[in-house]
Amino acid sequence: MSRINVVFFASLREKLAMAEYQLEVELPLSVADLKQVLAKEIDTGHHLLEKTVHSSVDFEFTRDHDMIPSSAHEIAFFPAVTGG
Repeated sequence: MSRINVVFFASLREKLAMAEYQLEVELPLSVADLKQVLAKEIDTGHHLLEKTVHSSVDFEFTRDHDMIPSSAHEIAFFPAVTGG
């Protein structure tokens, strides 16, 4: 089992009512699978399953099908950002 720090940004942080979450999980694991685990563990975690939620692993952008390596320390989730 690996202990990872999961952080949430912007409106996602508000929806989940938390900025970070500590989790022990068996890695490697896909980003999509981690979202499912978090959706079950966090009361308002269903927001992580929205299609507009993006992620990064140790500051590298990832997609749902990407695997989180056993060496990972931090996974971040954030909403899509638009700008002008």
